Amino acid sequence: MSDQPESLYVVGCAPEHVQPDGVCAIPVWMPYHQPILPPLDLADGSLVAFAIVGVWVIGLKARLVFRAART
Repeated sequence: MSDQPESLYVVGCAPEHVQPDGVCAIPVWMPYHQPILPPLDLADGSLVAFAIVGVWVIGLKARLVFRAART
């Protein structure tokens, strides 16, 4: 089996094929590019945000410790 996800196609309409009444004269199938990351709900998003902030805090503390050790 392939690790790549299956291609997803949606029906679209090119601007030149739209009739004056708004109907598409020639619908075409176009590839739909799926996002790399899945959509996150509030709990997952806050977990990712706190992990990022935690890494920044650890880096800041390490910087302060190294600066104090140098002086």
